Amino acid sequence: MIAGKDRWSPADMPAIHTDTHLASAAPLLDHLAALDGLSPGAAALRDRLLRWDRRMDADSSGAAAFAAVRGAVVRRLAAHEAFAGLAAPPAYPEVFQPWLALAPRIGTALGHLLRAEELYGVDRPALVRAAVEEAAAAGTPATWGETHRLTPWRPLPAERASDGPALSGDHDCVLCTSSVPGVTDRAARGPAARYVWDLARREDSRWVVPLGASGDPGSPHHRDQLPLWLKGDLVPVVTDWEQMELEEETDV
Repeated sequence: MIAGKDRWSPADMPAIHTDTHLASAAPLLDHLAALDGLSPGAAALRDRLLRWDRRMDADSSGAAAFAAVRGAVVRRLAAHEAFAGLAAPPAYPEVFQPWLALAPRIGTALGHLLRAEELYGVDRPALVRAAVEEAAAAGTPATWGETHRLTPWRPLPAERASDGPALSGDHDCVLCTSSVPGVTDRAARGPAARYVWDLARREDSRWVVPLGASGDPGSPHHRDQLPLWLKGDLVPVVTDWEQMELEEETDV
C-alpha cells in the first residue's frame, strides 16, 4: 500500500489506519492447505479459507470462518497435556487474565506455535484437522462483525446491556481491534486514538477517538465520534481560539 503512492496527505491516512490485512493468518492456512482426507464439510471450509483474501472486514464471511477455526485450534492447544503445567488460573485479579491465562497467551502466539520446528510433541496437523472438522460441524457465523463487536471496559455496570457495533480488524492488523482468540471474538482493545499531524499546516491535522472526547455519559460528546471512528474518518484538530466555542465551565 505504501509503495502505491509517492505523496500522502492527511486525507489519505484513513486507508492506512483501517487496513485489515491479516498477514499472521499464514501459518494456520498453511497447515490447512496440507490436510487431506477431510470430511466433505471440513474440506469445503478449508477450500473456502484458502480462497479468502485474508482481510478481517466486518462484513467478511471468510474472516468469520477463519476466526472460528482459529478459536478451535487455540482451545485444543490450551487443553493439550503438553501445556498442563500452565493451565492453572493465574493468581491475579480477573482483569489481567487476557494477558496471563493460558488460552489468551496461546491465541496471541498462535502463529509462532504453528510455525515452530517442534512443539513439545504436539501433533499440530492432527490438532488443526480436528479443529476444522469441529468448526465445519458447528457452523460459522455469517460475518466477522456478527461476533467481533466493540465491548469497552466500564468501571461501573452499564444501566442496560447492549451489543456494541460490529468491528473490522484483528489483533495483528493495522486496524488492531483485539479479541481473545479461543475465548471471545469481542474486542475491548483497539486504536485508542488516531492522529494525523501536519507539520507544515497545523490546521490540516486530524484526529478521532473511539467514543468521544468526554468521559461523562451525560455529555453530548461522550460518544459522538464513534460513527466516525468506525468508518475510519477523522475530524479537524482545532487550535485556533477564534474558532473554539465554550460549551461548559467546570470548577476545580
